Amino acid sequence: MRPTLAVDGAPVSLDTGPLRLRIAHVDQANTVLTASDGDLWPSTWADDDALYTAAGDGTGFARHGWSDILVHRIDGMPETGLTGERLSDGDAVAPIWDPPRCNRKPTGMIAVDGNGDGRDELYLAVQDLRCGEGPDTFNEAPTATIVRSDDGGRTWAWGAQPMFPDHVFTTIMFLDLGRSGGRGDWVYAYGIDGNWRTSFSRIVADPTCLYLGRAPARAVLDRSQWEFLAGWTPDGAPVWSSDISAKIPVLVDERRFYPTPAFGMGAHDFTCIAQGSVVWNPGLGRYLYSTWSEYTFEFFEAPAPWGPWRHLHSHDFGHFPWHGPRSPLAKHGGYAPTIPSKFISPDGTSMWLQSNWFVPASTRGGRAYCFGLRRVVFDPGTDAVTPGSRANLALDGASPVVSRVREGQEIVLNDGRRDIAEDSAFGPGSGEDVWGYEWASPRRMSRVVYVPGPQDSLGGWFADGPRLEARIDGTWVEVSAEPAPPYRNDYAALEEEEYVFRFAPVIADGIRIIGTAGGPMRFTSIAELEVWDDTARRAGAPGTKDE
Repeated sequence: MRPTLAVDGAPVSLDTGPLRLRIAHVDQANTVLTASDGDLWPSTWADDDALYTAAGDGTGFARHGWSDILVHRIDGMPETGLTGERLSDGDAVAPIWDPPRCNRKPTGMIAVDGNGDGRDELYLAVQDLRCGEGPDTFNEAPTATIVRSDDGGRTWAWGAQPMFPDHVFTTIMFLDLGRSGGRGDWVYAYGIDGNWRTSFSRIVADPTCLYLGRAPARAVLDRSQWEFLAGWTPDGAPVWSSDISAKIPVLVDERRFYPTPAFGMGAHDFTCIAQGSVVWNPGLGRYLYSTWSEYTFEFFEAPAPWGPWRHLHSHDFGHFPWHGPRSPLAKHGGYAPTIPSKFISPDGTSMWLQSNWFVPASTRGGRAYCFGLRRVVFDPGTDAVTPGSRANLALDGASPVVSRVREGQEIVLNDGRRDIAEDSAFGPGSGEDVWGYEWASPRRMSRVVYVPGPQDSLGGWFADGPRLEARIDGTWVEVSAEPAPPYRNDYAALEEEEYVFRFAPVIADGIRIIGTAGGPMRFTSIAELEVWDDTARRAGAPGTKDE
């Protein structure tokens, strides 16, 4: 656990450099499902050890009684089983400020004992979201407010007016600091203007900025008590202002994802500042923002709530079609990804991410439109070099590193079989393809064997390269090595059984082949990627006999 101090009730890591991960892994699909129906599911871990959560557009943990907003209690753990209870829904939870033009959507939740009675109150952020027919449906969030429950989510109260009108700070995500998630005298919340994600109809600007506000824990519903990050002092301390027009972003990301439409989906050019969650991970000593861009999950990290925020990891699921969680080839991304603090391991390296997928909601393999979880592993690892081995290092704790995988079966890279292949089709058709591994500690290596997948007239080969790169001290560097036999950058490349890269030994915690995808559909294929340390084979690694 990294050393921290507390500033205004929020932990601040004393290690302010970028968080360096040796393994960054996101499961290709939800692996823990519950008997529930709905989406979004912002959550909070309360003092009674329950997870409280709100869903949109479903029946929640019930078989009947659809509503646009529902509140639940969830007990248990992902490893041993989760059970849920529906507590409240509809008009009993929150108002709609502009019906019938809008309906309600939950965006953030927090448990905090603000009144000092020894029991948590629950606060739920709810936005008005454009609904109905027409191109602007789901593409505008004009208003948001916060509601409060003093009885564990069964009844709720709110003010006479919306707290945040005029498209400003209308997607609110409370900062999750763990059990009884508000700490000290303040409750922190992140906000997005205009919409909860990219506005496909462009009725409002696509969100590219994440903002930070806070309120006294005793006065969360009092809008006049809120203040917003407006700058920093020369020594880096946050400056707060009660004037919301003075707010400045803590994170700006103007990247665009998937620039061209695919498979009948007209939307494209997605941004990645969107509804998700921000959680404190004490084991890593970092705040993690989980968000999405339609076809990718994006993760950011910071040592303090106000930053500096840095991009940490991307996971690209490729465009539709996806496969549901009950498919043997399950692979799907989702939207509004959240990381509940209750499910973070003590060392911080293992988490469970909740997300939903609706389009199409019930394709092959069942639905992912429920409270569902997948494993995320963020492991800084160790600097200690693992002793040499004569075995295939791909079978020794390697985690696959891929740009995207058509069927989600990353395991084909190191399953020890050459008769099962994967490829990168259903991607954006641009940029470079990557196949490789990362380890939690450095290894010595001197040979890589790339076994391509079967031939396909539409693609499967590298149009240039492939280059070989190793990750040394956190940086990917090119390794001087030419494949044998020589790689032909056309369909004939797939005629070869294998390509062998031999190189001067390196000590690295990652290795990959990389290059531009070829063919009309621009994808590459792979059946196996082996990594060997030939120096160990010659000299005899500890615990082995020389050949």
